[in-house]
Amino acid sequence: MANGKAHERINLIFLAIGIVVSAALIHKESTFEGIFVIVGFIIGTFFIGPDLDLKSRPYRRWKWLRFIWIPYQTFKHRSIWTHGYIIGDIIRYAYLSVWCLLLLVILGLVLKPSFGEILNSTIQYIALHKTIFISVFFGNVLSSAAHTLTDKTTSTFKKFFKEKRFRL
Repeated sequence: MANGKAHERINLIFLAIGIVVSAALIHKESTFEGIFVIVGFIIGTFFIGPDLDLKSRPYRRWKWLRFIWIPYQTFKHRSIWTHGYIIGDIIRYAYLSVWCLLLLVILGLVLKPSFGEILNSTIQYIALHKTIFISVFFGNVLSSAAHTLTDKTTSTFKKFFKEKRFRL
């Protein structure tokens, strides 16, 4: 499996390809979506990637908020729940949403509006900007797919060359 720096470099190569694809979207007057797919890809590469199940570079980038990922690290590394195509991203975003919901509850207690008001406002905001959220999520899925593909490819090569050495 590739190390953190290698993952980031490979993802940046994929990002360059993504920018070309986004340029095609921009050409078709979908500038907005293309830009947010790129944003999602960058966020996925550096902050919300599959390796949050380890004390990895993305984990350390969360600085004083990294504690929120400690329960997530109970997942087995490289399991379908962390490195699975799409399912890993859904789980990470659902997990992060639980923490955001907890923050909304705390805000409701401190600021005194009802939890229902805060939740309703949040849902309205997300509905109003759903194209942004979907585009960012899609970019994150692409980033995670590149990460998982890199893991599988490097593991296969290492296994292949290890077997070749023993045959000589």
